[in-house]
Amino acid sequence: MVNSVSKQKLKVTLGVLIFFAGIMITSSTYYKQKKFEVFDEMNELYYEQLVELENEPLELMEDSEIYEEDNVLEEEQSSVVPQEVPKAPKPSIDYSKYYVGYLSIPKINLKKGFTEINNKYNNVNQNIEVIKPSKYPDIDKGNFIIAGHSGSSSVSFFKDLYKLKIEDEIFLTYNGVEYKYKIKNIYTDIKDGDVVIRRNKNITTLTLITCTKGDKNTQTIYICERV
Repeated sequence: MVNSVSKQKLKVTLGVLIFFAGIMITSSTYYKQKKFEVFDEMNELYYEQLVELENEPLELMEDSEIYEEDNVLEEEQSSVVPQEVPKAPKPSIDYSKYYVGYLSIPKINLKKGFTEINNKYNNVNQNIEVIKPSKYPDIDKGNFIIAGHSGSSSVSFFKDLYKLKIEDEIFLTYNGVEYKYKIKNIYTDIKDGDVVIRRNKNITTLTLITCTKGDKNTQTIYICERV
């Protein structure tokens, strides 16, 4: 009887142990499976985050790189000595083909052509200038007025007019005809945009106008009469 009871207790104990062992094994397998599932989910989430980070534009980094490249470019440019590009020479103009006459003053070795009054090259910055309301030398009792620069520039054709005196001879050629004049009056006038011409209107005259040597405020007028 005792042995029978002992055997029964042993069976119950073994059954309980096997039951708990089964529970432990089952629980361990379950937790291991859950552990792996959680680990897999965490790995998947981490991978997704990495993908998102790779796909996001790195604006700050790109801006920084551009800024640095710009700085390098500026430094490189500043270290280069700029080469001066030579200016193309202005083409020389043969004014002589536009001339309709010549002014000649032997005393100062001057011979310079003049154009028609309405020609685009009729200006003191390129030639001696025929001033309106000039009348050409072939007009009786007319006044032919010519202005020119004095000074030291390349267009200062009247730079030596100050050397002229009363009765000095001046020659004017127009349309193939030469006219002779003599200086009859020399005077100055205030440089204010107007010129007072004092001449005998009953005589054909030539008037020369230029800046007064040594005086920026006045201009000198030479009245020449045809002889």
